[in-house]
Amino acid sequence: MTRVASPTLPGRDDPVVFGAALHGWRAGRPVVACACNGKIEAPTIRAGAVAPPIAAWDFSREIGRARAIDTGPQGIHLTLVNTPMRGATGSNWDGSVESWKRDPSQYGAIHFHDDDMTDCRWDTSLGITPPAGVRSGFYVARMTADGILSDAPFFVSARPGDPRADVLLIAATATYMSYANTHIKFDSHNTENLYEAPTVLSEDELHLNEHRELGLSHYDTHADGSGVVYAGERRPMLNMRPGLYTFNYVNDTHIVQWLESSGFDHDVATDEDLHRHGRELLDGYRVVITGSHPEYCSTRMWDALHGYQQDGGRHMYLGGNGFYWRIAWSDEHPGVIENRRGISGVRTWEGEPGEHHLSFTGEPGGLWRTHGRAPQALVGTGFCATCFVRSTRFRRTEASRDPALAFVFEGLNSDVIGDFGYRGGGAAGLELDRWDANLGSPPGSVVLATSEDVGQGGLLTGEEFVTTTRAVDGAQNRRVRADMVYFTTPNGGAVWSVGSIAWATSLLWNGGANSVSQVTGNVLRRFLDPEPLSLLPPQGDAGRPLSQRSVPAEP
Repeated sequence: MTRVASPTLPGRDDPVVFGAALHGWRAGRPVVACACNGKIEAPTIRAGAVAPPIAAWDFSREIGRARAIDTGPQGIHLTLVNTPMRGATGSNWDGSVESWKRDPSQYGAIHFHDDDMTDCRWDTSLGITPPAGVRSGFYVARMTADGILSDAPFFVSARPGDPRADVLLIAATATYMSYANTHIKFDSHNTENLYEAPTVLSEDELHLNEHRELGLSHYDTHADGSGVVYAGERRPMLNMRPGLYTFNYVNDTHIVQWLESSGFDHDVATDEDLHRHGRELLDGYRVVITGSHPEYCSTRMWDALHGYQQDGGRHMYLGGNGFYWRIAWSDEHPGVIENRRGISGVRTWEGEPGEHHLSFTGEPGGLWRTHGRAPQALVGTGFCATCFVRSTRFRRTEASRDPALAFVFEGLNSDVIGDFGYRGGGAAGLELDRWDANLGSPPGSVVLATSEDVGQGGLLTGEEFVTTTRAVDGAQNRRVRADMVYFTTPNGGAVWSVGSIAWATSLLWNGGANSVSQVTGNVLRRFLDPEPLSLLPPQGDAGRPLSQRSVPAEP
């Protein structure tokens, strides 16, 4: 929907509205109804059939902005409300370009939806000011009424350039937003296929299905069937809080509680902080921790983490399916991120031809892997399989016996790690990451442990095979696995990746007295120690899981 930013038409008091009908006014703001589903291109207003236009809007201009430009004499520019889709192909798109940056004239449409919602624009009724000196961290505002209890999450972030601890935990708020208010259990035919079980629905999910006015997730489609490319934080997000939605936010709270109970002082910042401040946010910390599922990552976020690692920073990646989709943050729509799905990747919808580039930046969207930056190049492992039926365990590799790696396994009396957990009964599950030199796992990276007994419930992701085959499950395909990987970086840096979302949800098993907690604590204590880490030479076969050694790659 759009409205006039300032001037009105001569002799009229009503604003100009496209994509909806003006229904009235409330608190000085227009209220609309009968919202449009579909594209609008090059609208004009004339006083007569042959008269020159009073206004003529060119939607191919300033595609990354929150306004639409009037090329007419009065300059009646339009303000875009709730982020209708820019970078949409126009009627003249001929397939000769795939990016609006190459030829904006072929992207003269805006795609409006009656369920666009990135900002509720509610008036503030209560403000909370954290006390001076409060620790950074995960917080909730708890609201109660008769028979009702509801938590509104918020984060207090560390100030860039002013670390209060040696450890920084990055809250994966881009991932939380992408999944916010998802209706995938109701709308996607893939859900029960992945779980191979009847769908379990929480009260919040039932409420969201009935109240879709609270906005959609990146996993949903609009009422007209087109994919949701924008997600915003200025709305209630019922699955981003403590409760029954046991994914993403809730899984990361296991890491928070483990750090607290294990006595590791730490700061917290968010994905948006990392995007806005880059290296300034990370510098000064000895260890940066990314959580159970940092799936969505902007270019600035990626570059900041990579630069930190290369300049001696130590990074612990405690999850799976991280650094997977390339996103963009809006500089004009506060708290809004953009994701374009298409070409490859595990996805619930696919964008239209010619519309795979991000409107906020012009960058190609989709998988980082598609654009030459597979997650393996950043953290040594990358997403390869889903495993929602049940979780399994890790087993140490022979390569992990190197004396330089003894610190990882100190205090363990078994080669089996994580045969327990709160998500599926093990530490290797939900979504799995694999070491792969062909995708950029660095020379010198070592697979310390790998999953076993994944079974038929583990399924390769689509980008992992090019021809449909029955041999895509963990019982038949050795690529379906989770790998724990370690490598050193220049200037004393290092990276440790666990290869599984379920790892985080095994940390607190048995009150934290378990092998997953022990290994994680061993690595964190060693990474906090400024003593230089032993450099590891290129490993060749020694860095590969036993099942891969001297075996030709699969077709």
